[in-house]
Amino acid sequence: MSRFLLVFISLPFLLFSQSTGTLRGFITDSTNGGSVISANILLLGTKQGAASDLQGYYFIPGIKTGKQIVRISNIGYVTREIEVRVVKNTITQLNVALVPASITLDEVSITGQRRPDMNDPSISIEQIPLQQIKSVPAGIEADMLRALKVSPGVTSTGDITARYYVRGGGSDQNAVVINGTVLYNPFHALGLFSVVDPEMIKMLEFYKGGFTSEYGGRLSSILNVVTRDGNKNRFMGTAAASTMSGKMSFEGPIPGGSFLFTGRKSYRPEAVQKFLNNRSAPFEFYDISFKLNYSNPNFYENGWFTVHGFFSDDKIENNNPAKEDYYFSNANYGLNWYQVWASPLYSNMTFTYSTFEGEVVPNKTSSKPRKNIIADFTSNWDFTYIFDSRDEIWTGFHNKILTTELYLTNLFGSKTDMKQRGLDMIGYVKYKLLRFETFKLDGGIRLNLVSASEKKPFVLEPRLNITYNPIPILAFRLGIGRFSQNLTTLSNEEELISIFEPWVVVPDYLKPAEATHFIGGIDYYLTEFLKLSVEGYYKDIDNLVDINELKYTSLDPDFVQADGRSYGVDFAFDFFLQSVFFKGSYSLSYSYKKKDGVEYHPRYDTRHAVNLQFGWIFWDGWQFNAVWRFSSGLPFTGIAGYYDKWNIPDPWGQWYAQGQYDPSFLYGARNAQRLPSYHRLDISLSKSFKIFFAKIDLDVSLLNVYDRKNIFYFVRDTGERVDMLPFIPSASVRIEI
Repeated sequence: MSRFLLVFISLPFLLFSQSTGTLRGFITDSTNGGSVISANILLLGTKQGAASDLQGYYFIPGIKTGKQIVRISNIGYVTREIEVRVVKNTITQLNVALVPASITLDEVSITGQRRPDMNDPSISIEQIPLQQIKSVPAGIEADMLRALKVSPGVTSTGDITARYYVRGGGSDQNAVVINGTVLYNPFHALGLFSVVDPEMIKMLEFYKGGFTSEYGGRLSSILNVVTRDGNKNRFMGTAAASTMSGKMSFEGPIPGGSFLFTGRKSYRPEAVQKFLNNRSAPFEFYDISFKLNYSNPNFYENGWFTVHGFFSDDKIENNNPAKEDYYFSNANYGLNWYQVWASPLYSNMTFTYSTFEGEVVPNKTSSKPRKNIIADFTSNWDFTYIFDSRDEIWTGFHNKILTTELYLTNLFGSKTDMKQRGLDMIGYVKYKLLRFETFKLDGGIRLNLVSASEKKPFVLEPRLNITYNPIPILAFRLGIGRFSQNLTTLSNEEELISIFEPWVVVPDYLKPAEATHFIGGIDYYLTEFLKLSVEGYYKDIDNLVDINELKYTSLDPDFVQADGRSYGVDFAFDFFLQSVFFKGSYSLSYSYKKKDGVEYHPRYDTRHAVNLQFGWIFWDGWQFNAVWRFSSGLPFTGIAGYYDKWNIPDPWGQWYAQGQYDPSFLYGARNAQRLPSYHRLDISLSKSFKIFFAKIDLDVSLLNVYDRKNIFYFVRDTGERVDMLPFIPSASVRIEI
């Protein structure tokens, strides 16, 4: 079957005869056997080269035959030069293992950006390595979602949550994907931080808009989490502890591959009381992940198989009938098959199963019971063919079987029992024009063949990204695309802390949300170590699915439709040397939603935002990191006045005897006022050292160093001001054996 599929896919391309030679292979790390991402492979004396992908694979076609000198380099590794003979009409395989540079240099240099991205036609994409995640001072421990908040165009509504908003889109318009598996609830502990343990992360690919045809299902962003493969050369383990949780990891070789296992468990929930305004939250959580890799050439040459799983569980049990209890869990499984074929074709086939279950148990409170269940089975078939001209053609089929269940009762006693099952069938094709040195293009179409929602979105989703390099240090970028989303969350953006946000397939009586992105940008290297970027965007959103705040009976719909738009500009400044790096950004943005004929700013609309990040490695390997953030005030709905409302506790009783006047509020225009501006300084000091056979990492972080009183909200009944995080110290230790 696989050979038939290969011939069928390759047939149109086999007519393309080769008149030169080809070089391909995998770039790995000599110490652990794992893939090296974004390594630069260059043929000396020519302008031909390539960059390794997520599997470490590279492909350079159209090479002049004879002896060639190949230079392989990457930040944090020792550069290698290898002589290779290229044969006409032959694919020559050259696998290279790079030796890491010294630990000290690797810790800093890896935060820099590579120069070849100037020729990449992608737009609004950011690659974030693990060390950059760790360089953001941790409130309790390093966290990938909180690290995103220093990225231009990303906003948040408060210190208490790791939930993020990208360029004016809602939080449910962002997808978190682990090894091709969608993670529907990426938050631990009331949304304080991510369920993904940094120990399993190798790299984050963050698409903030304009993503190309192979990505879809969301309107705003895709966060692609690339996990580590596990050490193929030796067994090793780590143990770490913070003020809130403990964790362990194990990895090592297996015949033909490697394995990685990580686990984390909470043991001290009171450590986060500062995040919750000193209120107790008796939560407990755990997360577990595993990954098995197999790539034995004797079994299947140039084939890479991966089996992976991820599980998380959160419980908030108050043991008090006057308080609600919460339960959340994720379970993800996946199989990936990455194959480089005999012809200039490679494929990536992914089969995943992802589930989420969340429940609110009201006990004796006035809250109502709520429960949400999701089941997602996905199979993706992606193929890439590379021509001698270096151009590429991509095609694929993505199938997703979705089942969502929602059971809830609103404050008015109206019940919702919603169970939906649907199929998404997506086909896409795109062409990457890469043959020219100064002009690159990525153009494609995504086809919505079958939709999980009853009212299918537009069939064609065109995508186009263009990069123009008039000189090697300057790049102009343009991105245009259409996007759709069949899933939505039932959430109320007016809630300060949104704990329960159930996912559902868009109901049959509504249209799926659709968006159009327009993005333009400039990248300019002032020097080899200093880069400036400017990117402007406009996002138009139709058919947003929003909660019906006027639902009183079971006959009223749960959702209504709204529209939205956002636009802005992001400025970024990056400076990096071997021992110092500095990243700065400024964002000017505007976000709007239009519902029931009224346009207003959503709660996450931030007009001005500044992020400054500094890192320095000094005496004997000590590393100092600092992050300063500023944002203008978030919008809120103010109180315009008061009136006395006549309330009758018992409508069947004597109204004149039992009724009474209660003070009530008259609200002003929705989100027409703004809170005071926000700013905060966080710093950390870390050190890695060895004792006998163990490597020990120590980290001390100080949050809100100058104890800025950032307002969280005002209590409507009393007018009391509630602030966000005060000054908080924290520490963690990690031991690697």
